Amino acid sequence: MGIVKNRGRFYWVKRIPKRYLGVVRSVDGEVVQQARQALHTDSRTEALKKAALVEAEKLAEWEALLAGDEGNARKHYQAARDLAQARGYPYKAMSDLAGGDVAQIIDRVLSLSDGTNLTAPPAATDAVLGAVPVALPGLSEVLIEYYSLTKTRHLSKSENQRRKWRLPRDRAVRNFLSVVAGVTPDGTPRDMPINTITADHALKFRNWWSRRVESGLKIESANKDIGHLSEVFRTWCKLTKNPLSNPFADLRLEGRDERGVPGFSREWVRDHLLAPGALDGLNAEARDVLLIMINTGLRPSEITDAPLEDFEVTANVPFLRVAPHGRELKVAHTRRDIPLLGVSLEAARRIVARGGPTRYHHKAGSWSAAVNKFLRTNGLRESPAHTAYSLRHYVENALLAARVDDRVRADILGHKYNRPSYGDGGALSGRADALALIAL
Repeated sequence: MGIVKNRGRFYWVKRIPKRYLGVVRSVDGEVVQQARQALHTDSRTEALKKAALVEAEKLAEWEALLAGDEGNARKHYQAARDLAQARGYPYKAMSDLAGGDVAQIIDRVLSLSDGTNLTAPPAATDAVLGAVPVALPGLSEVLIEYYSLTKTRHLSKSENQRRKWRLPRDRAVRNFLSVVAGVTPDGTPRDMPINTITADHALKFRNWWSRRVESGLKIESANKDIGHLSEVFRTWCKLTKNPLSNPFADLRLEGRDERGVPGFSREWVRDHLLAPGALDGLNAEARDVLLIMINTGLRPSEITDAPLEDFEVTANVPFLRVAPHGRELKVAHTRRDIPLLGVSLEAARRIVARGGPTRYHHKAGSWSAAVNKFLRTNGLRESPAHTAYSLRHYVENALLAARVDDRVRADILGHKYNRPSYGDGGALSGRADALALIAL
């Protein structure tokens, strides 16, 4: 950007950037190499302020010209929005303006004229008067932009955690488009521009899920899909300043699922899982992670993702430290130290001797798949609904049966404690005393 003074008055002057050469023309249609506009002031300070505004408007105008010249409907619409904004007006489609306040229309028209004739360039006229058709991205593209717009939310996640976070959102979009827009011959869901998605489309998707829930699928699965779609739609509109009404809002299915994963009974853990040779068919790391869960109630990922130095097996009170270390904890209160006793301490010592978790490090999903398959094929499930995660519920139930204080139970299991917190709740020794009541 530059300003020059001529006969006591300042002008804004700029060479046309290469990007816009050939599309910026004079009033008689000739391609121009340089732009110039009077700033109507003899004050250098005021001229610099005005020049910044003029440059922003001109760049937006040239971007609109380029988008229109390229025939890219979406880029043309976005450029028109930016140009209208640069001239002080939110972009409104012509049909919306026509049904609005006449005074606002007159104000927009006057901003494009010298009081008698329209003098603004055609690109500016189209932008301010809403003559460029609305063209927004498809839902699949919106999802990609949503991931980019929300990157800072997930900086503390490991790559595997980010992948797992994206999966249900990818699935929700894929499910919606398959149901509402259909699929191509190769099975790919057809995309839909986000501004064409209506409340009727959202209700069609809700009804599709209702039928699936009636046939036995979980309400939670339906509500996750609807919730993800609503959040993606709302966030993208907010961060891109597109004032669209969210068709997925308030569409959750009523009701709730029965508890999906029951806890093992103490007898089953003792007589089946810990029976001599019962776990011999599991690889060593998978077996030891499972055994650590038995007396701790730790989540599988809290064990598999822990670095070697977090296994404090030689401390006066041996424990496993649950801390971020390259991954995001489920919530802040899950950070804690968990005492290791009995079979869990023995398993932790073996893991330390092998150099820490390696095979399943940051791969808790793979661990769950392998262990659940082993339990299923070896008759080690107490019921078809039981999984390896049932050990966590077993510890929770056992602590409750042993009448362990709810504060200490929350500290052990990494649950949120809703009452005011005073002191450290007995810290490590208190948790060790509680777990000693149930340890095998």
